Amino acid sequence: MENFKNKVVLVTGAANGIGKGIAEKFASAGAHTVIVDFDSTQGKATAEQLSQKYVKSIFVQADVSNSDAMLKVREETFKAFGRIDILVLNAGVAYANKVDNISVEEWLKTININLSGLFYTVKAFYEDFLTNKGSIVYISSGSALSGTGGGVSYPASKAGGEGLMRGLAKELGPKGVNVNIIAPRLIDSGKMMRVNYPTQASLDAVLEKIPVRRLGTIEDVANLTLFLANKDNSYIQGQTILLDGGRTIA
Repeated sequence: MENFKNKVVLVTGAANGIGKGIAEKFASAGAHTVIVDFDSTQGKATAEQLSQKYVKSIFVQADVSNSDAMLKVREETFKAFGRIDILVLNAGVAYANKVDNISVEEWLKTININLSGLFYTVKAFYEDFLTNKGSIVYISSGSALSGTGGGVSYPASKAGGEGLMRGLAKELGPKGVNVNIIAPRLIDSGKMMRVNYPTQASLDAVLEKIPVRRLGTIEDVANLTLFLANKDNSYIQGQTILLDGGRTIA
């Protein structure tokens, strides 16, 4: 198993939730972490927690849909650590609106953050990965396949992101960079789960559709992210791995 000690891992959308869990998993494995988020209060708190409990972590406030902001993130990362080894592309936003009631502004915001934000993040660090031959992991969603998730803009943006990552895997694979995708479904990350399934009855009903009879956890996502970032597993390239307890085959 690869030792992540002294590696530098950047996680977008890492102030809380799944992103925070992923950052902590890497930190516990010895990696320095760069916490990127728009939420400065929670972002600073997460970086401080990881620094105190594990090794140095920094927070950089940024809107991933702003290309200049992501260049600043790159600058701050190299100022603190002098390198980058792993990108975890996790930042995202979701609206539950259908085609007939989503606004153009909501549509564009979803695409700008969930799709263009991926491009801007990778673009900022592209030359560094040509040198360092690291790993990129994109946290997509099973919605890209199922079309679910409460609206149309979210699955559309996630499917676009998967296409971008597959193209990137073709482009960067020969350079020694691994690019893979995790597509979680029904991860119990808190607020969003309770919005979609507000009662115990509604949760019980969806659990009946999952062969392993449980919801996914943040730890499940973090464990798979660490696995895919591990160069011992570098023959896995350009893949979308459904993390759904078998629900999609049921």
